[in-house]
Amino acid sequence: MAGWRSLLSSGVMSREALRGEVTSALRFRDPHGMRMEVNDAIAHLTQKSGALLGAQAIFIVVDTWGMEHSWPRVAILISVILLVLAALIVLTLLQSIYLPMTKTDDAAAFEFEQIVGLAGILSSRALRFNIALYMTFLSVILLGFGAVEASLA
Repeated sequence: MAGWRSLLSSGVMSREALRGEVTSALRFRDPHGMRMEVNDAIAHLTQKSGALLGAQAIFIVVDTWGMEHSWPRVAILISVILLVLAALIVLTLLQSIYLPMTKTDDAAAFEFEQIVGLAGILSSRALRFNIALYMTFLSVILLGFGAVEASLA
């Protein structure tokens, strides 16, 4: 269980790996600039999550239309389940975050810990976004198979 918790809370990288990446990046970058870049990446991912949620809503409508027009029930049912689960995952990406302040008097250590924390959030959200995106793709493929089968019947 700890492995799954680690995977979902910090993405595919361990906290130590994130620290190493941030340390390497800070050798060539300004800490404030890097922090803003990670913040921008989180904001961009949030925007993409909103767009994905809108697309999922459209595909749910297509699923219901397919049900009304005698598309294969199994394909439509699996597609709906995948879309609902993917939408629930995407909804976790739209929540607000609060990053507790690091308890230190050293400005460089404070900035470093803030960047590591934000990078962990970004990594976790990117992993969940990709899972939801591929679940959505799979549901659309099922819709396609359902439409083809219904048109050939």
